[in-house]
Amino acid sequence: MPPKIDSRIIETPIMRGSEPFKPAFYGSFEHTLDPKGRVSLPSSFRTSLSPVDEQSIILTNFITDGFRCLDGFSLSSWRVFEAKLAEKGRFNPAVRQLENFYIARASVCTLDGSGRINIPSYLREYAGIDKDVVFTPSIHGFRLWRKEVWNLVFSQSEEMLLENPALFEGVDS
Repeated sequence: MPPKIDSRIIETPIMRGSEPFKPAFYGSFEHTLDPKGRVSLPSSFRTSLSPVDEQSIILTNFITDGFRCLDGFSLSSWRVFEAKLAEKGRFNPAVRQLENFYIARASVCTLDGSGRINIPSYLREYAGIDKDVVFTPSIHGFRLWRKEVWNLVFSQSEEMLLENPALFEGVDS
């Protein structure tokens, strides 16, 4: 049975000035799943959530560069994402595909008293997560990887950068 979610968390907009607050996640962290599918959210990630009193995150399936992982968001960032999607046409084929692949598999994961989240089995299976995991930041939230997959993704990214040192040129402009 999924945990009960305090509806005030989901319904109350979190603002910083006139913009919605989006917690930032920094650093890469290795953790181990327990036999029940729980893993500790890195303490610095929990700190990013605490200013907005969030005790839950959203996890969903994701593919990047041909590799499966999980995409993670604070509830406030997820609400901003949903609001942007709601402005799009509901009959737009790209929106429907996003709904079918990304939103339909999203799960609210509540932190327990020890700072752990329980990753639903269907998401663990999707990403091949069974024991050792790595949390990494992304521009919009964070990612959760099977450790062996992350090591491969990082190695491939590093190799591409070694081959083309100007790879990131212009990305931030």
